Amino acid sequence: MKRTYNLLGYLLLGIAAYAFVNANNTGVIATAPITEETTQPTPNRHTITLVLSQLSDLKVEEGQRINVGDIISDRTTEKTKLQAKKQRLESSLTQAKLPLNALKPVPQPKFQTELASLKQAQFNLDAIVKQINNFDEKLHFKDPWHVQVFESEKVQKLADLKRKELEASINVEKAIASLDEAKLNYQKQQYEHSIKVSDYQTLMQKQQEQVNSLQTQLDTVDDELDKLTSVYSPYRGKIRRVKILGQNERSITAEVTLDIRDGK
Repeated sequence: MKRTYNLLGYLLLGIAAYAFVNANNTGVIATAPITEETTQPTPNRHTITLVLSQLSDLKVEEGQRINVGDIISDRTTEKTKLQAKKQRLESSLTQAKLPLNALKPVPQPKFQTELASLKQAQFNLDAIVKQINNFDEKLHFKDPWHVQVFESEKVQKLADLKRKELEASINVEKAIASLDEAKLNYQKQQYEHSIKVSDYQTLMQKQQEQVNSLQTQLDTVDDELDKLTSVYSPYRGKIRRVKILGQNERSITAEVTLDIRDGK
Protein backbone atom coordinates (compact mmCIF):
# COMPACT_ATOMS: atom_id res chain seq x y z
CA MET A 1 0.00 0.00 0.00
CA LYS A 2 2.78 2.33 0.94
CA ARG A 3 4.52 1.53 -2.35
CA THR A 4 1.38 2.46 -4.24
CA TYR A 5 1.35 5.89 -2.63
CA ASN A 6 4.96 6.42 -3.55
CA LEU A 7 4.30 5.61 -7.20
CA LEU A 8 1.32 7.94 -7.23
CA GLY A 9 3.45 10.71 -5.79
CA TYR A 10 6.15 10.22 -8.42
CA LEU A 11 3.48 10.30 -11.13
CA LEU A 12 2.02 13.59 -9.88
CA LEU A 13 5.49 15.10 -9.58
CA GLY A 14 6.27 14.12 -13.18
CA ILE A 15 3.04 15.61 -14.45
CA ALA A 16 3.76 18.87 -12.61
CA ALA A 17 7.29 19.04 -14.01
CA TYR A 18 6.05 18.41 -17.56
CA ALA A 19 3.43 21.12 -17.19
CA PHE A 20 6.06 23.60 -15.96
CA VAL A 21 8.44 22.91 -18.83
CA ASN A 22 5.64 23.07 -21.39
CA ALA A 23 4.46 26.40 -19.99
CA ASN A 24 7.97 27.90 -20.30
CA ASN A 25 8.34 26.73 -23.90
CA THR A 26 5.00 28.31 -24.82
CA GLY A 27 6.16 31.72 -23.52
CA VAL A 28 9.35 31.64 -25.52
CA ILE A 29 7.55 30.89 -28.77
CA ALA A 30 5.06 33.75 -28.29
CA THR A 31 7.75 36.44 -27.89
CA ALA A 32 10.02 35.39 -30.77
CA PRO A 33 10.46 38.21 -33.53
CA ILE A 34 8.74 37.78 -36.90
CA THR A 35 10.94 38.63 -39.98
CA GLU A 36 9.10 40.63 -42.74
CA GLU A 37 10.47 40.49 -46.29
CA THR A 38 10.51 43.88 -48.14
CA THR A 39 10.09 43.79 -51.92
CA GLN A 40 12.84 45.81 -53.65
CA PRO A 41 11.96 48.09 -56.63
CA THR A 42 12.30 46.27 -59.90
CA PRO A 43 15.52 47.11 -61.81
CA ASN A 44 13.74 46.51 -65.09
CA ARG A 45 12.08 49.94 -65.32
CA HIS A 46 13.59 53.33 -66.03
CA THR A 47 11.77 56.64 -65.50
CA ILE A 48 12.58 59.82 -67.43
CA THR A 49 11.16 63.24 -66.53
CA LEU A 50 10.73 65.61 -69.48
CA VAL A 51 9.97 69.32 -69.92
CA LEU A 52 8.01 70.00 -73.11
CA SER A 53 6.82 73.12 -74.88
CA GLN A 54 3.86 71.24 -76.31
CA LEU A 55 2.69 67.66 -76.45
CA SER A 56 3.99 67.24 -80.00
CA ASP A 57 7.53 67.52 -78.59
CA LEU A 58 7.01 64.04 -77.13
CA LYS A 59 8.15 61.57 -79.79
CA VAL A 60 7.03 58.30 -78.14
CA GLU A 61 3.74 56.76 -76.98
CA GLU A 62 2.68 53.97 -74.68
CA GLY A 63 3.37 50.50 -76.04
CA GLN A 64 6.01 51.73 -78.47
CA ARG A 65 9.28 49.80 -78.67
CA ILE A 66 12.48 51.85 -78.78
CA ASN A 67 16.19 51.24 -79.09
CA VAL A 68 19.19 52.87 -77.46
CA GLY A 69 19.64 56.36 -78.88
CA ASP A 70 16.08 56.80 -80.13
CA ILE A 71 14.65 60.28 -79.54
CA ILE A 72 12.16 60.45 -76.70
CA SER A 73 11.53 64.19 -76.85
CA ASP A 74 12.70 67.06 -79.01
CA ARG A 75 11.38 70.62 -78.59
CA THR A 76 11.60 71.26 -82.31
CA THR A 77 9.01 74.05 -82.55
CA GLU A 78 10.52 76.19 -79.82
CA LYS A 79 14.02 75.48 -81.09
CA THR A 80 13.04 76.67 -84.58
CA LYS A 81 11.58 79.88 -83.15
CA LEU A 82 14.69 80.53 -81.07
CA GLN A 83 17.01 79.87 -84.02
CA ALA A 84 15.04 82.34 -86.15
CA LYS A 85 15.21 84.88 -83.32
CA LYS A 86 18.94 84.28 -83.03
CA GLN A 87 19.43 85.00 -86.74
CA ARG A 88 17.50 88.26 -86.43
CA LEU A 89 19.52 89.31 -83.39
CA GLU A 90 22.81 88.46 -85.09
CA SER A 91 21.81 90.51 -88.13
CA SER A 92 20.77 93.45 -85.95
CA LEU A 93 23.98 93.17 -83.94
CA THR A 94 26.11 93.23 -87.07
CA GLN A 95 24.25 96.32 -88.27
CA ALA A 96 24.56 98.03 -84.88
CA LYS A 97 28.33 97.48 -84.83
CA LEU A 98 28.89 99.30 -88.12
CA PRO A 99 31.11 102.36 -87.52
CA LEU A 100 29.49 105.76 -87.61
CA ASN A 101 30.41 108.25 -90.29
CA ALA A 102 33.61 110.00 -89.25
CA LEU A 103 33.15 113.56 -88.04
CA LYS A 104 35.52 115.85 -89.93
CA PRO A 105 37.17 118.65 -87.96
CA VAL A 106 36.74 122.28 -88.93
CA PRO A 107 39.76 123.28 -91.06
CA GLN A 108 41.92 126.01 -89.57
CA PRO A 109 41.42 129.08 -91.83
CA LYS A 110 44.33 131.31 -92.81
CA PHE A 111 42.19 134.16 -94.14
CA GLN A 112 44.69 134.58 -96.98
CA THR A 113 42.22 136.16 -99.40
CA GLU A 114 40.84 138.60 -96.85
CA LEU A 115 44.28 139.57 -95.55
CA ALA A 116 45.59 140.07 -99.09
CA SER A 117 42.64 142.31 -99.97
CA LEU A 118 43.13 144.32 -96.78
CA LYS A 119 46.84 144.67 -97.43
CA GLN A 120 46.24 145.88 -100.98
CA ALA A 121 43.52 148.33 -99.90
CA GLN A 122 45.75 149.72 -97.17
CA PHE A 123 48.65 150.03 -99.61
CA ASN A 124 46.47 151.98 -102.06
CA LEU A 125 45.28 154.29 -99.31
CA ASP A 126 48.80 154.92 -98.04
CA ALA A 127 49.96 155.76 -101.58
CA ILE A 128 47.18 158.30 -102.08
CA VAL A 129 47.75 159.85 -98.67
CA LYS A 130 51.44 160.20 -99.55
CA GLN A 131 50.56 161.94 -102.82
CA ILE A 132 48.27 164.33 -100.98
CA ASN A 133 50.94 165.15 -98.42
CA ASN A 134 53.48 165.82 -101.16
CA PHE A 135 50.97 167.81 -103.20
CA ASP A 136 50.54 170.43 -100.47
CA GLU A 137 54.19 171.31 -100.83
CA LYS A 138 53.74 172.07 -104.56
CA LEU A 139 51.30 174.93 -103.99
CA HIS A 140 53.00 178.29 -104.32
CA PHE A 141 50.31 180.29 -102.64
CA LYS A 142 49.27 179.78 -99.09
CA ASP A 143 46.21 181.96 -99.36
CA PRO A 144 43.22 179.88 -100.48
CA TRP A 145 41.90 182.71 -102.64
CA HIS A 146 45.09 183.03 -104.64
CA VAL A 147 45.29 179.31 -104.91
CA GLN A 148 41.78 179.16 -106.40
CA VAL A 149 42.62 181.91 -108.91
CA PHE A 150 46.16 181.12 -109.95
CA GLU A 151 46.43 177.37 -109.26
CA SER A 152 43.01 176.06 -110.19
CA GLU A 153 44.41 173.01 -112.03
CA LYS A 154 46.37 171.99 -108.97
CA VAL A 155 43.30 172.48 -106.87
CA GLN A 156 41.31 170.20 -109.17
CA LYS A 157 44.03 167.57 -109.06
CA LEU A 158 44.10 167.78 -105.30
CA ALA A 159 40.33 167.33 -105.21
CA ASP A 160 40.70 164.19 -107.31
CA LEU A 161 43.27 162.85 -104.88
CA LYS A 162 40.94 163.57 -101.95
CA ARG A 163 38.16 161.67 -103.72
CA LYS A 164 40.49 158.74 -104.36
CA GLU A 165 41.56 158.86 -100.73
CA LEU A 166 37.92 158.54 -99.65
CA GLU A 167 37.38 155.61 -102.01
CA ALA A 168 40.57 153.96 -100.77
CA SER A 169 39.46 154.42 -97.16
CA ILE A 170 36.11 152.81 -97.98
CA ASN A 171 37.92 149.90 -99.61
CA VAL A 172 40.04 149.45 -96.49
CA GLU A 173 36.93 149.40 -94.34
CA LYS A 174 35.34 146.84 -96.67
CA ALA A 175 38.45 144.66 -96.50
CA ILE A 176 38.42 144.85 -92.70
CA ALA A 177 34.70 143.96 -92.68
CA SER A 178 35.36 140.99 -94.97
CA LEU A 179 38.11 139.76 -92.64
CA ASP A 180 35.86 140.17 -89.59
CA GLU A 181 33.05 138.32 -91.37
CA ALA A 182 35.40 135.46 -92.25
CA LYS A 183 36.52 135.22 -88.62
CA LEU A 184 32.90 135.27 -87.47
CA ASN A 185 32.02 132.50 -89.91
CA TYR A 186 34.89 130.44 -88.55
CA GLN A 187 33.62 130.92 -85.00
CA LYS A 188 30.16 129.90 -86.17
CA GLN A 189 31.59 126.77 -87.79
CA GLN A 190 33.43 125.94 -84.57
CA TYR A 191 30.21 126.29 -82.57
CA GLU A 192 28.25 124.13 -85.01
CA HIS A 193 31.05 121.57 -84.95
CA SER A 194 30.98 121.45 -81.14
CA ILE A 195 27.24 120.63 -81.33
CA LYS A 196 27.96 117.92 -83.88
CA VAL A 197 30.66 116.48 -81.61
CA SER A 198 28.20 116.38 -78.71
CA ASP A 199 25.55 114.71 -80.90
CA TYR A 200 28.18 112.28 -82.21
CA GLN A 201 29.19 111.29 -78.68
CA THR A 202 25.53 110.79 -77.74
CA LEU A 203 25.00 108.69 -80.85
CA MET A 204 28.05 106.57 -80.03
CA GLN A 205 26.75 106.02 -76.50
CA LYS A 206 23.34 104.96 -77.81
CA GLN A 207 25.01 102.67 -80.33
CA GLN A 208 27.02 100.99 -77.57
CA GLU A 209 23.90 100.60 -75.44
CA GLN A 210 22.11 99.01 -78.40
CA VAL A 211 25.04 96.65 -79.00
CA ASN A 212 25.08 95.64 -75.33
CA SER A 213 21.31 95.08 -75.32
CA LEU A 214 21.40 92.96 -78.48
CA GLN A 215 24.36 90.96 -77.17
CA THR A 216 22.51 90.28 -73.90
CA GLN A 217 19.44 89.11 -75.82
CA LEU A 218 21.62 86.91 -78.02
CA ASP A 219 23.33 85.35 -75.00
CA THR A 220 19.92 84.63 -73.47
CA VAL A 221 18.74 82.92 -76.65
CA ASP A 222 21.94 80.85 -76.76
CA ASP A 223 21.37 79.76 -73.16
CA GLU A 224 17.79 78.79 -73.98
CA LEU A 225 18.93 76.83 -77.03
CA ASP A 226 21.48 74.97 -74.92
CA LYS A 227 18.67 73.89 -72.60
CA LEU A 228 16.55 72.60 -75.48
CA THR A 229 18.64 69.49 -76.03
CA SER A 230 16.96 66.35 -77.35
CA VAL A 231 16.38 63.47 -74.90
CA TYR A 232 17.53 60.06 -76.13
CA SER A 233 16.68 56.64 -74.75
CA PRO A 234 19.52 55.14 -72.68
CA TYR A 235 18.06 51.65 -72.96
CA ARG A 236 16.29 49.34 -75.34
CA GLY A 237 12.77 48.50 -74.27
CA LYS A 238 9.10 49.33 -74.41
CA ILE A 239 7.27 52.49 -73.32
CA ARG A 240 5.20 51.31 -70.40
CA ARG A 241 3.59 54.61 -69.41
CA VAL A 242 3.44 58.29 -70.35
CA LYS A 243 2.17 60.53 -67.58
CA ILE A 244 1.60 64.30 -67.50
CA LEU A 245 2.87 65.61 -64.16
CA GLY A 246 1.99 69.27 -64.53
CA GLN A 247 1.61 72.25 -66.84
CA ASN A 248 2.06 76.03 -66.76
CA GLU A 249 1.94 78.84 -69.30
CA ARG A 250 5.34 78.00 -70.77
CA SER A 251 5.91 74.27 -70.41
CA ILE A 252 4.50 70.79 -69.78
CA THR A 253 6.18 68.35 -67.41
CA ALA A 254 5.82 64.68 -68.38
CA GLU A 255 7.12 61.38 -67.09
CA VAL A 256 7.99 58.43 -69.34
CA THR A 257 8.44 54.96 -67.85
CA LEU A 258 10.52 52.55 -69.91
CA ASP A 259 10.14 48.79 -69.38
CA ILE A 260 13.59 47.40 -70.04
CA ARG A 261 12.56 43.71 -69.77
CA ASP A 262 10.57 43.97 -72.99
CA GLY A 263 13.67 45.08 -74.80
CA LYS A 264 15.65 41.98 -74.03
